[in-house]
Amino acid sequence: MVRRLAIAGLIAGSAVALALSGAPAAAQTVPPARGAAIEEVFLQLEAPLDEPRGLCIDIPGHRDRVDVSRALVVHTCKWDIWNLDERFDAAALGRGELRMPAYDLCAGAQSPAVTGKVILGDCDRQALRRWTFDNGRLRLAADPGLCLTVGPEPSQLTPGGRRLPSRHVARSLALEARSADADARQIWSRIAPRS
Repeated sequence: MVRRLAIAGLIAGSAVALALSGAPAAAQTVPPARGAAIEEVFLQLEAPLDEPRGLCIDIPGHRDRVDVSRALVVHTCKWDIWNLDERFDAAALGRGELRMPAYDLCAGAQSPAVTGKVILGDCDRQALRRWTFDNGRLRLAADPGLCLTVGPEPSQLTPGGRRLPSRHVARSLALEARSADADARQIWSRIAPRS
């Protein structure tokens, strides 16, 4: 199934790019027909911070070491390598869900509090797993004053980043109050994966 999703993601990549190139968010809210390919996107922080390749929301681990029980982080965007752990369902995002199709899980707040971690759980539309995408900010629907925010700490090399020449990095991800001072760590873009 993972292989089929990867192939479907490659086929849908150009369609996603067209859909994201200026189409209003409402145009992306219709779920795909049964059996249709799911359009997928990366959720990339607009500001590169200290990673010029970009930072994308990610599940810790890689391939068979992905750990869906751990809190989500941001990681160097995986443009040219395996990246199912960074792909989100574009149509579900339009419905207020941060659904990761490869795992059939949705991201949500561990608690509705500042510094609350973002974890994966069933896509059951519970209040802590509902989001609004507003002017680039991903706001917790249960408390719109709380936004998905990248940690202020410098990026750290990941275990693979220490071993491999790609030198990937990661940072924490949590809920923080909406703040103009934190714009660089709170503004997200939906980007079509390249591979």
